[in-house]
Amino acid sequence: MEAMNGFPVTIRLLDPPLHEFVPRDEKQQADLGGIIRHKRGKIKKRADGLHESNPMMGHRGVRLGVTYPEVSEMQVRAILEAAAELTKDGLRPNRK
Repeated sequence: MEAMNGFPVTIRLLDPPLHEFVPRDEKQQADLGGIIRHKRGKIKKRADGLHESNPMMGHRGVRLGVTYPEVSEMQVRAILEAAAELTKDGLRPNRK
């Protein structure tokens, strides 16, 4: 938004398959489990549950936001906070 000061911007929200956010490698799952205080088995189960055989038909775009509204909320909040910071700095992120 800063680089496009005063010009319209299209913002594309998160759209990758959810399983891409959970590591598949055992060591990485164990490391993540240590960080968020869950056993590797629980991390593996979650990764397996999120895996999609056809990601183009799964939880993408709007379907992701319907199932996990907190993901859409986080993205919108980040956009609005960025716009507010730029406005505070005298830029015009919301002008056409």
